[in-house]
Amino acid sequence: MTAPAVFPYRAVQPQHAGPALLPLLPVRLARGVTALADLALVDSGSTVNVLPLDLGRRLGLDWAAHQITIQLGGNLANHPAKAVVLDVTVAGFPLVRLAFAWSSHPDARLILGQTNFFGEFDICFFRSRGEFHVQPRTP
Repeated sequence: MTAPAVFPYRAVQPQHAGPALLPLLPVRLARGVTALADLALVDSGSTVNVLPLDLGRRLGLDWAAHQITIQLGGNLANHPAKAVVLDVTVAGFPLVRLAFAWSSHPDARLILGQTNFFGEFDICFFRSRGEFHVQPRTP
């Protein structure tokens, strides 16, 4: 069994509230030879992984070329989303392929949700300690 990687909760400033601590995970997203690093919100309440429009474009994705649409909920519900699959690296763990709902919402954030991030990784939240642990799922 691989030892978990430990990450701190990070302070962010939401638009309409005071500072908050969130489980933001550094990830590397890749599509072919194009890759970029970003912070993703680890969200056990999100049904799917969400890719913001600008990140998809920076990875070279073409909105018109993706035909499979996904209906999102919440504040993303009124904006179209397309299905995409990306290679993702978390910490020093082996690369995984994750499916994303590529959202056209201008303020969507990068989210790692139940489908399929939580199927590939085990997560333990320790909010009172200000940390969360991530490790690849055990076969």
